[in-house]
Amino acid sequence: MDPSSKEVTEISAGRHPVVLGPGSLVALEGAIREAAPSSLFILGDDNTLRHCLPELLGRVPVLRKAETIGIPHGESSKSIEVCRELWNHLTDREADRNALLVCLGGGVVTDVGGFVAGTYKRGIRCAHVPTSLMGMVDAAIGGKTGIDLGGLKNMVGVFHDPLGVYVHVPFLKSIGKRELLNGLAEMFKHGLVQDAAHWEAIGNATLHDLDALAPLVQRSAAIKASIVAVDPLERGFRKALNFGHTIGHGLESHSWEGSQRVLLHGEAVALGMVCEAWLSWHLGLLPREAFEAIGTKLMELYRPYALDPVADHRIIELMRNDKKNANGEFRFTLLSAIGEARVDVPVTAAEVKEALAYYRTLVGS
Repeated sequence: MDPSSKEVTEISAGRHPVVLGPGSLVALEGAIREAAPSSLFILGDDNTLRHCLPELLGRVPVLRKAETIGIPHGESSKSIEVCRELWNHLTDREADRNALLVCLGGGVVTDVGGFVAGTYKRGIRCAHVPTSLMGMVDAAIGGKTGIDLGGLKNMVGVFHDPLGVYVHVPFLKSIGKRELLNGLAEMFKHGLVQDAAHWEAIGNATLHDLDALAPLVQRSAAIKASIVAVDPLERGFRKALNFGHTIGHGLESHSWEGSQRVLLHGEAVALGMVCEAWLSWHLGLLPREAFEAIGTKLMELYRPYALDPVADHRIIELMRNDKKNANGEFRFTLLSAIGEARVDVPVTAAEVKEALAYYRTLVGS
């Protein structure tokens, strides 16, 4: 990649652009100058402010006058307490409704920053500069924001579109293999719900080669953006993006409570996709060959997670707060083929238990 290039690809996510390519940060500079904010703030976590902020300031001179705000890295920052601190900080600095908050980080930073921007003084502008693979292909795109509540994932949030999402792939040099796999799970999901060729390409990708990864990042971002553009408020087909997430969110929340390692979001989604691919086959939607291929590929890449049968009740209890449920029923996004999703499929608690039992057979727990 030529670091001096101004070449960009701009993809519409409906109400905001996603800008990729060597010139993405040059485009951010232009967008900020055009927005002419009354004050500028950069929100990051302790990792992104250390590893990514110097390059951001080097490439976006207008941000050198911005005030930097840091939050701890990790899911624990998706809390009302952190948001309160950020609202108070903006108030203390007399930020008005023409202020701009630039969110430099992964999904936690863009979720929290977008939520704070969307609620402070009934909404100020923000721009997202994702630094993780998860952020670049999924979390930063689409205007969804959210924080956790009472151990439940993304229970409080608003839709608040950013000025734009500016994807600078070289930021991925700052993250390790586990974080790359975390984001790769969402890329696999994009292929499974919309593009079988993309699913195959990701399965053959070389993660450490950023030049090879960049076009796959662009394709995943384009899939997410195209779905968001036609259904910005998730009233229809945007629900396709929830494949793997109904069980995945339950498992992720449960991992916060237990003594095992805490699952990253993408790790929980990968596990959820294995279970939900089985459900797709069990309910007669997906051919056995396809469901087995999904399970084989994901189990190759993601560490097994031991599931004690006694945990099933708690996982299902956590799933009952899933936003996709309706009239007390679980509503899943499942697959009818690799590359084709079906939304709002009713699934019983007993069937969820069977899916979890199937996963246990794979990991020997």
